[in-house]
Parts: sequence; structure tokens; C-alpha cells
Amino acid sequence: MALTKEALQSLVALQEKDSALDSIQKEIDAVPPRLAALEADLASEKRLLDAAKAKILELEKKKKSKELDVAAKEEAARKHAGQLNDLKSNEAYKVMQAEIEKEKAAVGDIETEILQIMEQIDAARIEEKAAVVEFNKTNEFSKKDREKLEAELSHAQGRHATAKAERDATAAPVPPELMRIYDHIRSRGKPDAIVPVIDGHCGSCQINISPSMAAEVAKQKALVNCDSCQRILYKPEKAASAA
Repeated sequence: MALTKEALQSLVALQEKDSALDSIQKEIDAVPPRLAALEADLASEKRLLDAAKAKILELEKKKKSKELDVAAKEEAARKHAGQLNDLKSNEAYKVMQAEIEKEKAAVGDIETEILQIMEQIDAARIEEKAAVVEFNKTNEFSKKDREKLEAELSHAQGRHATAKAERDATAAPVPPELMRIYDHIRSRGKPDAIVPVIDGHCGSCQINISPSMAAEVAKQKALVNCDSCQRILYKPEKAASAA
């Protein structure tokens, strides 16, 4: 397709605008992962805090269960003690007395377990307090960082809107067919869709440009693409003279 100096100038200017726009977009795209990282850190501290609380609840439940066991054993011992006088034989009396002693011994063992559980609860409460401190600290830092990131995002989005308007204004003079080619190259992961020929090389992939192609680029009468990377080639002085 034919390529005028004016179209070349517009295309080079457009790429500069797109480059600036891409840079701002990278700033915008970088914010959500950073926000997500803050939320992940806070969620991690919250899980630790929840685990500490759950541990205390579990120990309290275990303690309550043991206390019920103690009450049941004590009640059984009292019941059996009340039955001693009703026994008719000495052998039955001895058996009942042994059962009572066994129940009292069980009460002692369970009470020892309760004391151990109480010690575990005290230690768990210390862990919970430490987890609360860490969570509150992380939450405070997260809040400040989040506010800072959201302000950065808002500022970048404002700059992006301004840059987008400037970019669209710069794109307006570019011929539609040329714009389609330019956009197609960029869509293939090549933001530098139009590059200068420097010392006989493509300004992007650095491949040597053949003499015939170099001559075509120098004439700048038609669109010339690099044989290797397919980017649009131009002579810097041609774009400058168009300006």
C-alpha cells in the first residue's frame, strides 16, 4: 500500500502514544496483584488467629467433658457408698469397696488431666493474644498500603484516560488500512510495530536489510515489512522530514 510522509509521521507519533499508554497500563495491571498480596497476608494472619481461637474452644470443650466425667465418677462413688450398708456378705462389701476406690482413683486421674488441659488453655490464650497483636498490626499496615495502592490506581487510571484520548486523536489521521496492519503487528506481541532501519539493520530484530529492501524503505513510497519480524520499517530521516 502507498505510504505518505504524513501517514508515516502519524504512525510514528501513534506508536509513541501507544508506548506511553502501554506503560501506564502496566502500572494499572500491577496494582491488583499487589492488593491481592495484601489480602492474602491479612487472610493468613486471620487464619492463624481463628486457629488459636478454635484451639481454645476445643480445649474448653475437652475440659468440660472431663469435668462431666469427674461428676459421673463421683456420683457413682456416692451411690455405691450408699449401697454398702445394704450388702449382706463380706465378699460383696469388699467388691463394692474396691469399686468405690477404683472410681475415686479415676476421679484423681481425670482431675490431673483437667489440670493439664487448663495449662494448655493458658498457653493457648497466650498464643491467641499474640495472634491478635499480629493480626491487628498486619491489618493496620494492610489498610495503609491498600489506601496508597488504591490512590495510585486511581491516579494511573486518570492518566490512562488522558493518554487514551491523546492516542485516539493521534490515530485519527492514520489511514484505516495502515492502522489495521499496525494493530495486527501489535496484537502479536510486538508493541514496536514500526521501527527504524539503523545501519542497514532492522531496528528491532537486528537482521540485515537487503539492498533492494533498503532502497524501498529509503523511497518510502510503499509499506515495507521486515522479512524476519514483519515489523514496519522506515528511515528515521523520512519521519523527521515529514514532521
